Amino acid sequence: MSSPRPERPERLAAPILLISLSLVLFELVLTRLFGIVLFSSFAHLALGLAMLGISAGALLQHLWPSLVPDEGLAGRLGWLALAQGVTTLLATVCVLTFPLTTQFETPPEVYYERAVVAWQLLESGWFIALLPLLTLPFTISGLAFAGVFQRRKEHIGRLYGADLLGGAVAAVAFLPLLELVPGPDTAFFILAVSALAAALAFRNAGSSRLAWSAGLLAALGLIISCVSSAGHPMLNVRHAAGYSEENVIWARWTPITRIALHEGERGIYAVLDNSSASRVVRDETERRQTAREPNRSLVYRLHEPGARIAILAASAGPEVASAQRHGHSDIDAIDIARVGEVVRERYPDAPANPYTDPGVRLVVADARSAILHAHEPYDIIQMVHANLHSSAGLLANAWSPALLETEEAFGTYLDHLSDDGTLSFGRGSKTHRLARSAWRALKHRGAEAPSHHILYVRGYANFVLIKKRPWTVVERDKVAELLESYPGQEIYLDPVYRDRGRILSLLKTGPSLTDDRPYLDDPKAAWSSLKQTARRLWQGEEGDVDPAAVVHHALALEAIFVALSGLLLLTVPLLVRRPGGLSGLRGVAPALLYMAALGYGYLAIETVLAHELALFVGHPVYALTVVVLSMLLSSGVGSMLAGRMDPQKLVRSLRFVLLGVLLLGMLEAWAIPYLLHALALGQPLTLRALLAGGSLVPLGLLMGMPFPVAMRSLPEAGRGVVPWAWAINGWTSVLASMLTFTVSRFWGFTAAFGLALLAYLVALAVAGAFSRVGAR
Repeated sequence: MSSPRPERPERLAAPILLISLSLVLFELVLTRLFGIVLFSSFAHLALGLAMLGISAGALLQHLWPSLVPDEGLAGRLGWLALAQGVTTLLATVCVLTFPLTTQFETPPEVYYERAVVAWQLLESGWFIALLPLLTLPFTISGLAFAGVFQRRKEHIGRLYGADLLGGAVAAVAFLPLLELVPGPDTAFFILAVSALAAALAFRNAGSSRLAWSAGLLAALGLIISCVSSAGHPMLNVRHAAGYSEENVIWARWTPITRIALHEGERGIYAVLDNSSASRVVRDETERRQTAREPNRSLVYRLHEPGARIAILAASAGPEVASAQRHGHSDIDAIDIARVGEVVRERYPDAPANPYTDPGVRLVVADARSAILHAHEPYDIIQMVHANLHSSAGLLANAWSPALLETEEAFGTYLDHLSDDGTLSFGRGSKTHRLARSAWRALKHRGAEAPSHHILYVRGYANFVLIKKRPWTVVERDKVAELLESYPGQEIYLDPVYRDRGRILSLLKTGPSLTDDRPYLDDPKAAWSSLKQTARRLWQGEEGDVDPAAVVHHALALEAIFVALSGLLLLTVPLLVRRPGGLSGLRGVAPALLYMAALGYGYLAIETVLAHELALFVGHPVYALTVVVLSMLLSSGVGSMLAGRMDPQKLVRSLRFVLLGVLLLGMLEAWAIPYLLHALALGQPLTLRALLAGGSLVPLGLLMGMPFPVAMRSLPEAGRGVVPWAWAINGWTSVLASMLTFTVSRFWGFTAAFGLALLAYLVALAVAGAFSRVGAR
């Protein structure tokens, strides 16, 4: 064993970068695993667990500073990195093996088969046992970050920059990693990254034997990852929420979803995660059955064969099969997941496989963006029962303006529809919302009587047919004639023989979805449904539960969880013992307020920007990657530049930086997206991504400075406040995730962005707080 050598603080940056990389990768992978073993409404819980775990680790360092001591810091960092990697693998195994939900034996054809009993399916005991295991890797990382930032405050710019850069690398690596390695087996890659961080830390501490041992563990993790990517997965899902994993005959992980082929009595279904199922059509009998469904077939009978068709959320292709059954072949099958590729590859010899026809073009993209960038108009644009409750659906729907059912979305469809073309959209009992959005889109485009353009069919299948121009009597009568072959279906909203009462109640009354507020949640109604749902669940009553009520229930539980966590983070350091090194200090409260404002503002702005830029980039997953990468990368550079600021002018510089964040934030919120749309919307994807990312660099550069500048201004006597401040920062990041989602649902994303900028305004008001900590 080599003799110890003096630690070089600048070499701590590489282990910190790798710990951050592994941490963010596990956080992202955990959201994907939750989409399988739980329900999509739990995806936000993964993010909350990550930030709360980091906060808990920082709090431990605050209460017991000897956990990460000044002497031997690099060696302690190495052990923490190893512990993080091992506990990540342990937590992943537990997620996959714990029976968290009750299983179904038949495939879920529609979301409502699980939504009505979603909370009853959850096995609370196993779920509660899992939560502390999941927070353990994040707690260890939070302890490492807080200890290093506290002990090496003079190098905070470089160290915090390394933390941010590690997150940026994770954002870049996540998509290609899931292309290569099945979701669960990424735990071995994360273990390899953590072990490499440990090897570098041990080497910095002069422990060659430990460094070599950690390096061998890193190599082992990489070898297992390579074996897994070659088609030999090591870890597999054992219990998927909502259906029996034993009936899965094949599965593939992609960056946004897991595609599983599920075989049961009703046939073979392609299941996305656990909540979106689409029938795989293989023979002529199955194609005839699909073509008999009015919402899937009637529009194709209105148009002569040869029409140019776009099918949104095409999935396994039942609508494609229906179009082919009626003689159509010029079809763009658009889906954000790659289900069409799977069906084509797995069943190439099936006589009725919809995706082996050379006239069918698979378009892997967000549906609305694909229409927006189409070069020729379509004669038919159709969407039937797009399941927006799956994880893939939530990515494409809840967090981006690529929502498929807003007023602006229908404006896009109308702009890319031929003069005699037809939109055919069905959403079950929610179809009236689509009709309302279409009515307002037509009105915005100058239609004198938008109701003359809309024909609503009601029965066991509800759908709406929309024209760019008013319906003619001949066209309306043809629909009526065709409906005779679909018993139980009728024209409810007639564009020719109009019922003014129905027009008023269906189209003109009530709100519609918009890009800024892609929800119809009402605070009073949400509170009422929340109370009713809670009472029914408490009393064990069965029956239908509206999916919106399930979301509200999840938000309420998360709010309680976050509030209690914040209360503990604020009070435990004061109640358990006097925080080490803080006795008699003044100015601690304003410093904590400053860090709280930074934690909230940064994550909230990042979340809303992903929403604002998704339509321009053209794919919500790519947009999220671009935003996270650009923000963290530029913020990391900004943090490093902050380390070079004149120490005599830190508070003054900090105020200018925060003022710049506010000004650039307002530009990003209300100007930059519109300029990008106006000037470069038709450019190739790569160029759009570069332009979107480049527009964020100035803002990200400034947003990376407030934390390290404040830390540099902290007097030596106040060093002990750093872990507590870091814990509060993590907690308000969780708060930002929850509140941004809640505010956007009830009041829109503009309000959510305004709240984020308000947090930075609060930080500006107390910008000099850290320089005054310790003043007597």
